Amino acid sequence: MKPFLLLIAAMICTSLTRGQHLIPAGEIPAGTHNDVPDNGGTQVPDITIRKGDVRYNHLNPLFTVNNGGAWLTQFNEGPFPTPFGTTSTNSDYFLNTGTNEIAGTQGIIVFDTVHFDIGAGNVMRITNTRQGEFIAYGEVSGGIMIGAALFFNNGITTTARLEPVNGAIVFVNNSFYSGGLTDVQHVDGFVSEINYPEGNNLPVGHSGDFTFPVGNANAVYPLRRQGEFEDALKSITVGWIDGDPNTTDDPTQLELNPTDPAHLESGIEGIVPVGFWDWHVLDATEENPSGLVFMGAGTLMEDQTITVAIPALNLNYSGFTAADLRLMGYDPINNQWIKLGNTGASGLTKGSTLSGIIPGGKLITAIAIGSTANIILPVSFISFTAKADGCKALLEWQTGMEQNNSHFNVERSSNGTAFEIIGQVKAAGNSNTTQTYRFTDKAPFAGTNYYRITQVDFDGKYSSTEVRSVRTACSAESPLKVYPNPARNEIHIQNGKAIAGINIVATNGQVVMKYAPAQNQAGLFNLNIQQLQNGIYLLQVVNKDGTIDAIKLLKQ
Repeated sequence: MKPFLLLIAAMICTSLTRGQHLIPAGEIPAGTHNDVPDNGGTQVPDITIRKGDVRYNHLNPLFTVNNGGAWLTQFNEGPFPTPFGTTSTNSDYFLNTGTNEIAGTQGIIVFDTVHFDIGAGNVMRITNTRQGEFIAYGEVSGGIMIGAALFFNNGITTTARLEPVNGAIVFVNNSFYSGGLTDVQHVDGFVSEINYPEGNNLPVGHSGDFTFPVGNANAVYPLRRQGEFEDALKSITVGWIDGDPNTTDDPTQLELNPTDPAHLESGIEGIVPVGFWDWHVLDATEENPSGLVFMGAGTLMEDQTITVAIPALNLNYSGFTAADLRLMGYDPINNQWIKLGNTGASGLTKGSTLSGIIPGGKLITAIAIGSTANIILPVSFISFTAKADGCKALLEWQTGMEQNNSHFNVERSSNGTAFEIIGQVKAAGNSNTTQTYRFTDKAPFAGTNYYRITQVDFDGKYSSTEVRSVRTACSAESPLKVYPNPARNEIHIQNGKAIAGINIVATNGQVVMKYAPAQNQAGLFNLNIQQLQNGIYLLQVVNKDGTIDAIKLLKQ
């Protein structure tokens, strides 16, 4: 999730906790039960358990279970270690049309069958995080647990990416999901698969076949696991991570997976720097799931065949064919990317498949796309530097060669993982000589800022620099104000400078809307955005003095 969306979600949560419908502690008997509609949402402050055939209708957009609270079913009953994992016919329906949130900190949230019936295109945010210890109620780490089934009758579902294991959607034993495997309907975050011990009423290991419905905000890149999985109380957590593994942290290991030649198996020329799948196996009762787990705890007993659906490599890179690609796994013990298979991909277009095998007992912490041929990037970057200048950040980069180069997106992040576009710089186009570019961020965050430069070709190909960090002691404030944000139909733009134009830029760098104001217009004016599709945009104000102010815009 982007930083500004996290801020908006936090603001929404703060405002909604002023008054809430409280679900009482104790047992909810069989039958249909409804939330009391309340703008403050619904909260479970204590331990509540559904027994028998309970249907609970969630009518409010916010459902919160904090530390000390628990939303339980028969799944959680019984002495350790059995019969934890026994499910029944309880069902939960989320029915409030629009964005919904399942929130909490250390809340235990367990569903048998749950329906996200909040409307096509609407986001279900799962922000609860739980570090499970398998002591009181048999719970493990995760944001929510699914004992029987999850029905994705919504758009994107997000989890807490900064706590990948503790915030994941956990599918137990043989529970399943419906939907969730398209670009407009999947999990932007992490999904876990876990086996509870024998003694419950569910087969283990999803009968040897489970697909993790993961991706980013705009695209699904599922990972399918096939193989015997009977390891008791072990979990597999998977998520898709945008970015070059060489410069983007593995969120479950909190470190990089370097891709320079010294860290590549012989015969592999490179790792395609488009992204990777985080693969994390651990003892599900582990109190601290992050970090390397050795001594067999981070491995599975049996071989696992892995098949991934790849991003569109025909648009972004060249130098290789589908036959040159190999599925790669990162071996943290030997600090090396190794081949998981010796066959190529089914194609280079989005959704083409690539397969390999993780051997039983082999520790792998990330899965990526490698090539036996050289990977040619659209632009050759020579250098990229970033330094502080008071409350500003000064960026400079050089290219040694450019082919068909349209522009550079200047991207900033507060955590080094989720980046947003804060400006654009026009490129030379085609060049065989050194070109130098500069950009000044006049309003960085207070503290550490992370920057990267993404080059975009006229035909849509792109590549990015490594990430650089700058620490500032203050945060300059832009005179640009845009409200409401998120917005549906119209926005109000307040700017203290005379402006030359306004651009609304999509996440792929394409300008989707332009506005030319009256001569030397400044102050407050309105802009109709009804024609924009729902999504995330960058609103750029080009000022008469040559400066550019920018702000993130969410169209709902």
